[in-house]
Amino acid sequence: MSFKWAIDWMGKDRWRLLLSVILDIIGVALMTYEPYIFMDLVDEVIMPQQFDRFIPMLGLALLVGGLFVIARYFVNILAEQAAQTAVYRLKSELFDKLMKQTTGFYRQNKAGDIINKCSGDVEMINHFLCWVIPKSVEAVLMLVVALIVFLSINWQYTLVLFAITPFTAIVAAKLSRTVRPAFQAAREQLSQLNTVVQENISGNRVVKAFVREDYEMEKFQKENQEYKKRNIDANLIWLKYGPIIDSLSSLITVVNLTVGGVLVCTGSITLGQLTLFLSLAWALNEPMALVGQIVNDTQRFLASIDKVRELYYSKVDIESPAVNRAPEKVKGDITLEDVTLRFGRTVVLDGVNMDIKAGQTIGIMGPTGSGKTMVVNLISRFVDVTSGSVKIDGVDVRQYNLQTLRANIGMTMQDVFLFSDTVESNIVYGVPDAPMETVIQAAKTADADSFIREMPDGYDTIVGERGTGLSGGQKQRISLARALAKDAPILVLDDTTSAVDMETEQYIQEQLRALPTKATTIVIAQRVSSVMHADRIYILDGGKITEEGTHNELMANKGYYYNTCMLQHGLLEEGVGD
Repeated sequence: MSFKWAIDWMGKDRWRLLLSVILDIIGVALMTYEPYIFMDLVDEVIMPQQFDRFIPMLGLALLVGGLFVIARYFVNILAEQAAQTAVYRLKSELFDKLMKQTTGFYRQNKAGDIINKCSGDVEMINHFLCWVIPKSVEAVLMLVVALIVFLSINWQYTLVLFAITPFTAIVAAKLSRTVRPAFQAAREQLSQLNTVVQENISGNRVVKAFVREDYEMEKFQKENQEYKKRNIDANLIWLKYGPIIDSLSSLITVVNLTVGGVLVCTGSITLGQLTLFLSLAWALNEPMALVGQIVNDTQRFLASIDKVRELYYSKVDIESPAVNRAPEKVKGDITLEDVTLRFGRTVVLDGVNMDIKAGQTIGIMGPTGSGKTMVVNLISRFVDVTSGSVKIDGVDVRQYNLQTLRANIGMTMQDVFLFSDTVESNIVYGVPDAPMETVIQAAKTADADSFIREMPDGYDTIVGERGTGLSGGQKQRISLARALAKDAPILVLDDTTSAVDMETEQYIQEQLRALPTKATTIVIAQRVSSVMHADRIYILDGGKITEEGTHNELMANKGYYYNTCMLQHGLLEEGVGD
């Protein structure tokens, strides 16, 4: 099944692989014909001393050998092109699949395992297509041709030589059954090892901050030791059966010389025919020597392709509708109607209703884990509602093409992510063709222009991976500039100014209110100062809206919002607001 999937998946590249197999057949025929020339050279030239035919026959042998080299060259080229082209397409489709996956997929699958599937496992498929398949075909052809040739000369001699072959097949079958689980275990452990490395690279500062280098080193050594053990276990299985296969292969040469010598002495075969048997001994030796490696690599391939297919056929939970029934450009009206969101048995949002008009600014506050970020995740369709609906301009977001929907939303995220690229490239990430004026204006609005210009190369400064080298506030402001440069009709600010000082936050809010084009803005924050000027403020607690209104209305209500405001301004005394 896995083999058929790999071949079927190659599509139009199969003709290259097929052509390489045809050339391989021609190559085997040429390799077989060359020993016939040597047989005639011995029996018809050297033994009867007819040396006038020596040069022509030697020239024919050289010609056949040259044609074989050319055929082998194109076999390798075509197989490599077929495999590389197919693997290139496979990697592209796997990456496309990963780009479409939701955050739930990445919660359930370790980064190291995903990386291993897209690299090591795919390369094993490449090796199987460009090496194992041609070598397997070649090995079978050589055995069949050698059998036919040997039987045509002396069937008793042939039976003696081929009597060893069934033993090789038995050992190979045993190796196949035993080695596959061992390689699967080694492959699983490599994924675990990759995950540890990836986590330590991403969380390097956390490791250093908590002085856990020794702990992480021990954890890595433990996984590395286990990977070493599983690889040794797999190789010990090979070492258990490999020498037997090699010994059986060497035994053919010994039998060939012994039996062949006796038959020549008794006159049953000629010296030239013995030369043919000896020259074609590789046709038995090489397949038998390769059988272990072919079985070994085939089992690696089967272990790898199962993992690749698992990723290739992984379900994408959220996809664009077959027909886009929504406009390309939105005004910005947003409605949440009785929205409920569950993850398993956990209720994240419960009966949430919001009515946001285009151009309005709304604030969302609430305790940690109350579901604030999930509201904007629903609007962008990073997740889908369990029940109820989310609409933009009166159209359910599930009716929008995903790219169209998200192109209309500029977003800053709680977990700020910057690419290892220039500051400018990070700002124009959503609008690659944006002019420099747009970049600078977005940076000024986000209060980032001044510190960017102080960097070594200004807007051309390369920031480290995930923004290494920048403060939390600087990363947040570049992230905000990235969202503003997009100039989308809907703007989501998720905890955007939590890492900046109050003065900077006030400046950013004033700049946002002064923008000539007013986007529908959703501000998620813990600070009252971030949302107090909003047209409407929603308080979420336990997935439900517990309060809503303007700043003054919520202050008069003396609930969560009032208590938070008093606490943040240092005015809440014991008993106040109870």
